[in-house]
Amino acid sequence: MFSTSDEYEAALIKQRRAEGRYRKPSRWPMVAFWVFALAMASAVLFDMIATL
Repeated sequence: MFSTSDEYEAALIKQRRAEGRYRKPSRWPMVAFWVFALAMASAVLFDMIATL
């Protein structure tokens, strides 16, 4: 099927790229985490200021 290992590796990489395995991971989970953390910190600070 493949005459050299280079041909095999090139075909394997091509197939995996077609499947989407080598794309960058999404940044949305990290963005959502920081937005949630900021919202919680703001709520705590607001509550602390409101009780003074």
